[in-house]
Amino acid sequence: MDSGSEQATPPAWRGLLRWCIPLGFLALVGWLVVREIDSLDLPAMQRTLLQMPLLPTLGIAAFALVAVAFTGLIDVILARWLHFGVQARAVFRLAFISNTLSNTLNLSGAIGSAVRLLGFASMGVETGRSAALVGMQVLSLPLGLSLLVGSTLALGRTPMLAGSGARWLVAIVLALAALYLPLFLVLTGRRGLMRWLPEQHALPRWSLKLQLSMLSLLDWLLAAAVLYACLELAGVHIRPIDLIGCFAVASVLGLLSLVPGGIGVFDSILVLALVALGYDQAASLAGLFLFRICYYVLPLFAGLMLGSGMLARRLPILGRAGERLRTHPLFGMLGLPASLLADVGIRLLAVLTFAAGILLLGSAAIPAVREHVEAVRDVLPMAAIEGSYWLSILMGVFLLGLGRGIDGRLRLAYRLAMPLLLISAVLALTKGLHYAEALFLLGVASLLRLRKREFSHAAMSLSSAVTLGWYAGLLVVVLVFFGIGIGSVFGDESFDLFYFGADGHSSRLARGLLAALIGLVAYLIWQVFAVRRPPLKLPDRSELERARTLYGEFGGGEFAHLTFMRVKHLFWSADGHAVMAYGSVRDRLVALGSPCGPEAERRRAILDFRRFADAQDRVPVFYEVFERDLSLYHDLGFDLFKLGELAIIPLAEFSLVGKRWEDLRQAVNRSIKEQLSFELLDPPFDTALMSELEQVSDQWLADKAAREKGFSLGRFDRDYLAWGQLAIVRRGDDIIAFANVLPAYGPGGVLSVDLMRQVPDAPRGTMDFLFARIMQWGKEQGNAYFSFGMAPLSRVGDNPYARINERLAALAFQYGGRFYNYQGLRRYKDKFAPQWVGSYLAYPRGLWVPGLLIDIAALVEGGYRRFLFGGRHDS
Repeated sequence: MDSGSEQATPPAWRGLLRWCIPLGFLALVGWLVVREIDSLDLPAMQRTLLQMPLLPTLGIAAFALVAVAFTGLIDVILARWLHFGVQARAVFRLAFISNTLSNTLNLSGAIGSAVRLLGFASMGVETGRSAALVGMQVLSLPLGLSLLVGSTLALGRTPMLAGSGARWLVAIVLALAALYLPLFLVLTGRRGLMRWLPEQHALPRWSLKLQLSMLSLLDWLLAAAVLYACLELAGVHIRPIDLIGCFAVASVLGLLSLVPGGIGVFDSILVLALVALGYDQAASLAGLFLFRICYYVLPLFAGLMLGSGMLARRLPILGRAGERLRTHPLFGMLGLPASLLADVGIRLLAVLTFAAGILLLGSAAIPAVREHVEAVRDVLPMAAIEGSYWLSILMGVFLLGLGRGIDGRLRLAYRLAMPLLLISAVLALTKGLHYAEALFLLGVASLLRLRKREFSHAAMSLSSAVTLGWYAGLLVVVLVFFGIGIGSVFGDESFDLFYFGADGHSSRLARGLLAALIGLVAYLIWQVFAVRRPPLKLPDRSELERARTLYGEFGGGEFAHLTFMRVKHLFWSADGHAVMAYGSVRDRLVALGSPCGPEAERRRAILDFRRFADAQDRVPVFYEVFERDLSLYHDLGFDLFKLGELAIIPLAEFSLVGKRWEDLRQAVNRSIKEQLSFELLDPPFDTALMSELEQVSDQWLADKAAREKGFSLGRFDRDYLAWGQLAIVRRGDDIIAFANVLPAYGPGGVLSVDLMRQVPDAPRGTMDFLFARIMQWGKEQGNAYFSFGMAPLSRVGDNPYARINERLAALAFQYGGRFYNYQGLRRYKDKFAPQWVGSYLAYPRGLWVPGLLIDIAALVEGGYRRFLFGGRHDS
C-alpha cells in the first residue's frame, strides 16, 4: 500500500468500535429476548404467514419497491445541486442499487457509499463532487427520522420497554436523535465544518436543507407505511400513532447498533414494544417477517437484477477509479477495494443460496399447517407429500454446501444449484402450499440465471480458510436442525417413526433427520470428487522441443533454459503462440519470468494464465519479471514487489584489460600457473563424463552442506544438462569445475550460466577463470549480453517512500548477513560495473507478500516438506 493509502487507513480504535458496538447491542437485545422466549409461538407465526392472501401480499411487495426507490430522489437532487452533468436516470439507478445493498449490508453505510463513489467515478464525475454527494446523502438520511422522533416525544407516544434502566436509555437516545435535525440545519451553514465540499461550491441553502428534510421524512414515512401494511395483513390492527412511536424507537436503535440492516436489534425492539402495547406476539412476528422480506430481501433481489454484472463488467474502469479514489479520505475510511465491490453480487448470491438451504430445513423443522397438508392430500397421495418433505430436506443440505461453490464461481455448483432450486420450489408447494418459500427459491434461481456467465471456474480449494468457514456454517445449520428434530421426537410421547398423517410432524421430522444425514455425506463425497483440481502434467520431450523452437525465434528471457529441467509445467496461450513455465505450491501457480512469444501475444498469455488460475481457484504469480515488462503487469491489475537486481554485462565492453576486469585477468593468469584448461562441450555427453561431473557436484554439495534445489535454480540432472553446452575446467586430466551454459535464445538474448560446481580443493579464482572464458567465447559468437545473475534484495526499500513490505526487506538486506550474504554478493558483482536491472514479483492485489515469498522459497526447495523438515523430494 502506498503512503497515501496508509494515511487514509482508519485508526485501530475505529475498527474496534465497529465490532464492539454491534456485539454490545446484540448482547443487550439477546438478554431482552431471552426474557420473552417462553412465550414465543413459532407454529402460530407460521400459520399467520401462510394464511395471508397472495394478491395483497404482492401489492405490499410492489409498494415496498416504490418506497425503497423513493430514497434515490435525494441523490438526484444532490447531483443537480453539485452540477454533476449526469443524467438523472443514471443517478437514480445507481442510487437504487446502492440503497438496496446498504439496506441489507449497512456496515455503517460503507457499502452504499463505496458503490456510489466508484459508480460516479466511472461516469467521469470529479472525485470531490462525488464525495460531497456521498457526505450530504449520508447526513440527510436521518433527518426524517429525527422529525419522527421529535413528533413522538412531543405527543408522548414513546413505547416504554420493561425495566426502568431501559426506559431511561431509550429516552436519552431519542432526545439525542431529536436534536439531529436542528444541529444539521445549523452546522451545515458553517464552512469550517463542511470542508469536504468543493471549495468553489457554495454551502447548502436553507431551501435545499428543507427539501432534503421533507424528502427524508417522506422516505421514513413510506417505510413505516410498508410496515403498517404488513402488520395489518398479519392481523395486528395497530393505531398509526402507536406504530410511528414503535418504528422510530426501533429504527434509531437499529441505526446506532451498526449491525447490517439493524437485523436482530430493530426486530427485537419493535416486537417487544408491540407486545408491551398489548398486541399479539405471533402476529407481530409474522408481520415483521413479511416486512423484512418486502422491504429488504425483494428490493435486494431487484437491485441485483437491475445492476446484474454492472460492477463486474466495468471492473477495469472501476479499478482505475478505485486507484484515483484510494487517497481520498472518505474512500480510505471505507476501505473497500473495487474488486470486493465487483464481487458483491456473487457473494450475495452465495449467501442467498445458503439461505435457501436454511429456509428448506427451517420450514421442515416447524410443524406444517394441517389444513394445507390436507388440501394437498386431495390432489396427491400421502406418500408424495412425505416424499416431498424428505427430498426438500435432502436438497436443503445440498444448497447449504453449494453456497461455497457459488461463492467460488464454480460452474458445476451453478449447474447443480439451478435444478435443485427449481425442484425445491415445486416441493415447497407439494409438501404444504408454502407459496412464499417457493417464490424465494424461484427468485434465487432467477438471480443465478442472470449471472450465468460469471460461473466459469472448474475447481476450487477444499482446504482454504474460506472453504472451511463455509463447511463450519453447513455443519452448524445441520446440527441445529438435528437438535430441533431430536428435541421434537423426545418431546412427543405418541411418537411413531412409521406414522404417516397430516399431523405427524414428529414422525416426519425424525425421518427427515436421515435425509439430512444422507445429504451431508453425499455432499461431502461429491465435493471431494467433483470440484478437486485436475492434476498438472509435466511436459514431454515433444512439448519441450516445441518450446525451444519458440525460444529460438522470439527469445525466452533469462530463465528459458530452466524449462528443460522438467520440474515445471508449461502453459500455452489459447492460440499456442506464447508459452511460460510455472510451478505449483499450495494454491499458487508461480510463473518463472514473463511469457515467451510475439510481443502482441505476451499480454494475452498473461491474461490467459490468470483465467486458467482463476478457473481452478488458484492464485497466479509471476516470479522474477524485469523492468521492461512492468507496465504490462501493472495494466493487467497486478501489484509489484521488488526482489532485487540482475547484473548484466554488455559483452562489447568486456576485455581482460583495465581495472574493471582485474579479478578475471588475475584468474586467467593464475590458471596458467595452476595448469588449468577450459573446454566447452556440446551434447550428447557420454556416461563416463557425466559420472565424473556428478562426483564433482556431490563433493561441492557435501562441502557446502547444501541440497539440490529447483524451479528457478538448476540442479544436477543428466537429462537437464543434455539440453545445452557444458563449460569444464580441468587440472591435468581431472575435472575440477564445471557449469552448464544457458544459451542466449532469440535476438538480443542474454548468455548466462546456471549450475556452477567445483571440487573443494580447486585453486582460488577457478570460477572467475570459468566466467572469463565463457564471456570471451560468448563475445566471439556475437552474443550481446552476459548475466552474472541476481543480487537478492539489492536496492529494495532503500528510501523512506518505499512500500512497507520493501522497507522490511531492506532490513533483511542490511542485517541478514548471518543467514545469507546479500551485501557480499552485491559487492562482488558490482566490481564488474554491470548494468543493474530490477527484478520483481507480480501478484494479484491484496495478497500478503511475506506469505508469497515463503511459498516461493518452498517451491525452490522442492516442496513444503523438504523446506520445513529437509525431507526427501522425488522429482
